[in-house]
Amino acid sequence: AGVSFGSLAVTLAVFSILLIAVTTAAMMTLAANSALAANGQVIRVLRLVGAKDSFIARAFVRRFSLRAFAGAATGTLIAGIAIALLPDMTTGGGFLTGLAFQGGEWLWLILIPFLATLVAWLATQYAAMRALKELM
Repeated sequence: AGVSFGSLAVTLAVFSILLIAVTTAAMMTLAANSALAANGQVIRVLRLVGAKDSFIARAFVRRFSLRAFAGAATGTLIAGIAIALLPDMTTGGGFLTGLAFQGGEWLWLILIPFLATLVAWLATQYAAMRALKELM
C-alpha cells in the first residue's frame, strides 16, 4: 500500500498551513501582550475615565488585525507574482517547473489575507482580554 506523491504533498501542505497559523497566533499573542504591557499606564488612565476593558481590547485587536491583513495581503501578492513568473512544464526540466496555478486555483490566494486576519483577531482578542484582567 504505497502512498502517492500527490497525497503526501497535500498532507505536507495542510500541515505547513496549520504550522504557519499556529506560529502566527503565537507571534500575535506575544506582540499584543508586549503592547499592552508597554501601555499599562495609558490603560490605567483610560480605566479611570470610564473606559471598559472591551473598548480597550477592541482598539488593540483592530490595530493588530489591520496590520496582519496588510502584511498577509502584501506577502500573498508577492508570492502570487513569484508563482506567476515560474517557468511552465514545457520550458525544460528545472526543479520548480509546472508549479503554477491553473484556472480558478488563483482564487484560493484571495482567502489567505482574510484567514491570517482571522487568526490574528482571535489571538489578539484572547491576549488582550487575558492581559487586561492581569492589569487590574
